Amino acid sequence: MTAGESGDSTGLTLERVSKSFEGVHAVSELSLRVPEGLIFGFLGPNGAGKTTTMRVILDILRPDTGAVRWRGRPVDDQTRRRFGYLPEERGLYPKMKVLDQLVFFARLYGMPRAEAAAAAERWLERFGIADRRGSRLEELSRGNQQKVQVLVALVHDPDLALLDEPFSGLDPLNSELLEAALRDLRDRGKTVLYSSHRLEQVEDLCEEVAIIARGQLRLSGNLEAIRDSAARRILHVRTASRIPPDITGLPLDPEEPGRDYARFSLREGADPQLVLQVLAARETVEYFAVERPSLQEIFIEATADGAGSSNGDGVEVADGVEAV
Repeated sequence: MTAGESGDSTGLTLERVSKSFEGVHAVSELSLRVPEGLIFGFLGPNGAGKTTTMRVILDILRPDTGAVRWRGRPVDDQTRRRFGYLPEERGLYPKMKVLDQLVFFARLYGMPRAEAAAAAERWLERFGIADRRGSRLEELSRGNQQKVQVLVALVHDPDLALLDEPFSGLDPLNSELLEAALRDLRDRGKTVLYSSHRLEQVEDLCEEVAIIARGQLRLSGNLEAIRDSAARRILHVRTASRIPPDITGLPLDPEEPGRDYARFSLREGADPQLVLQVLAARETVEYFAVERPSLQEIFIEATADGAGSSNGDGVEVADGVEAV
């Protein structure tokens, strides 16, 4: 079932979108649905087609085939005024003052000057750079420049925010400020689609994700359902001796160890309780946990070359150009 056939008109839908450059397929038959009112992680390796897809959504690039819809209708100029966009590369005016810059871009989105100025002041205060309102952008640190770039995308209170690597250049404190802002947007019914290589952060922020590689969808759906549906399970073991336990005869495959524990893949069908009984008979087990694979592990597997199929648990896995 494609996104356009799902019958759900809310949110953002891409219907079999393709875009090529001089014969190179940047995006190929990409169908995707981003439900309204959540933070959606749009993931993929470098060159996977994420930026191209965002630019197609914004009509910066026209797709060769396919359609983009917001709330069930084709995206037009009026609709795009309710979108916000943060490009991965900086595109602001280095000699323009920070406050003037925010007001200028807010007015491009249709905000009256007084409303734009008030909104800009609120965001500058929230992000801790109100004291730099009169500074030229080029006078700011790299991290503060990134904050201004983010605020340009959010100052007009968009219904859909498309953010390409928004946390780039932000230290942990400022990352927390941005995370809180994104959660606030979500809680007010806004939709955020963002790309990132910080996969642990994506796990914390996102309810749903899509993973693309070579311009094709590889995996899409609820993040918890994706992790639950993975057949692979990871076993963490720490013993009193602090050395890897003897796993002779056990259905375990060693993996990269953690700082103070051994890490194994539990073979399919193995009973972890029986594994624990055997290990406990050999030495003192201080810690034993069976965990689902992390998003990073799922990402690596999904973006490796190879085909997949639907697993029937509300998670779609692309096979070639098969779409959700």
